[in-house]
Amino acid sequence: MDTKAKILIVDDEPLILRSMQKTLLRAGYDVETGDNCTAGLELFEVAQESERPFDMALLDLNMPNFEGREASGAGLELLSRLLEVRPDLPVVVLSAYDEVNKAREAVTRGARNYCVKGREQSLLEMIEKVLSTSTPES
Repeated sequence: MDTKAKILIVDDEPLILRSMQKTLLRAGYDVETGDNCTAGLELFEVAQESERPFDMALLDLNMPNFEGREASGAGLELLSRLLEVRPDLPVVVLSAYDEVNKAREAVTRGARNYCVKGREQSLLEMIEKVLSTSTPES
């Protein structure tokens, strides 16, 4: 298996989105990005119908919701929608702020982990760990 995992990143901050995308592409991952809940869900649904669905999703905690309005915790709504379709999908929730209560809520709702943005190296290590524990040995 020479292709690394396919990862969906959904974040409304262009610089952060581009930084995460570049980091993951350099690490060999196949990456697609969306900048709000609606775009993220659409990318996910298209991939689900394809031969290669996403192996993991990274979701911003606070971004425009499904109505297009900036919303605190909108990423949790997207998390729930993705897990309704694929309960086994590894999801990591991202936030610019170290909000412990939101982190607990994300994990309670099914996220595998939670990461504060801007820590690309620890994010990369977390992705490797989550994928290695989610993927059956082949």
